[in-house]
Amino acid sequence: MADVDVAVVGAGIMGAATAWWLARSGAEVVLVERFAIGHPHGSSHGRSRIFRLSYPDAPHVAMAQEALPLWRELEAEAGATLLERVGGLDTGAGLEERAQALTACGACFELLDREAVASRFPSVSLPEGRAALHQPDGAVIHAERAWHALAQVARARGARLVEGTRVLDVRAEGGLAVLRTADDVLRARVAVVTAGGWARSLLAPSGVDLPTITTRETVAYAALGGGPPPTLVEWADDGAFYALPSPGEGLKAGRHRATHAVDPDTDAAVDTEEVERIAAWLAERFPTAAPAAHRAETCLYTNTADEGFILERHGPLVVGSACSGHGFKFAPLIGRRLAALAAADLP
Repeated sequence: MADVDVAVVGAGIMGAATAWWLARSGAEVVLVERFAIGHPHGSSHGRSRIFRLSYPDAPHVAMAQEALPLWRELEAEAGATLLERVGGLDTGAGLEERAQALTACGACFELLDREAVASRFPSVSLPEGRAALHQPDGAVIHAERAWHALAQVARARGARLVEGTRVLDVRAEGGLAVLRTADDVLRARVAVVTAGGWARSLLAPSGVDLPTITTRETVAYAALGGGPPPTLVEWADDGAFYALPSPGEGLKAGRHRATHAVDPDTDAAVDTEEVERIAAWLAERFPTAAPAAHRAETCLYTNTADEGFILERHGPLVVGSACSGHGFKFAPLIGRRLAALAAADLP
């Protein structure tokens, strides 16, 4: 007999969003977190993330369009501002593909030459001859505020949050999902595993082999003079640099998928050489930024080879390995899709 309708393993941004949608549907939900809401060990912490519609393929543009009103719905329920529209710039490789995808989805954008960028966004400096795609719906997500808001609204709708409890493995047994911790066993009709870098090892005993690799990325923060900038992503064939406003700290910047595979339980050490690379890029693109970062931290990425999301069900187990370094912006939408998978055969 099940102890609960649905157990969500991992209360990061995706798990909290899933619990919110499940609780809204009337399901009995327990959200189990190894650490605590707001912890710095995974992928959901930090003050800010980029929200953008700009992608080189129409399906991701459409997903971002679908996610945006869900963010606004969350804001209304939580009574908090979670997205601030600042506009987004993309430059470097692949602008034509992004323009085509945005056009296919009816999203507004414009292509700006270097001089137009400098005129409209004085804090941004592009190389000679470089163009940029401007998408006005680009925004900054107040990440930790959003994370806490999702946990808050999930609990307000009846979800039970259990923090400081490590799930050792998740198995399908007798048609139920069985979660084993150091002190107890929990049985659920369905378990949703949104454990980021730990999901692969949690699910391995059940025979679910996730094709994911976990990396630890370094991000840096630098003071910025002048008015608030847009988000900026500079694409290259082997990755991207990005920068976005971070409330109270100036600019947050990093390099997308810059490191090698790691064990998520290893030390979260900042890569000082990477901080220097980020600072050098900031000096070129944001001349009014401070010459050195005043703070740096790390963040886990759980990656698939094509940066796609894994949202699937295996009997009573639902898998949500949904970041690949760019999933945060889709959290309310991914949470709704995972909740639908979990609730498919609940009474």
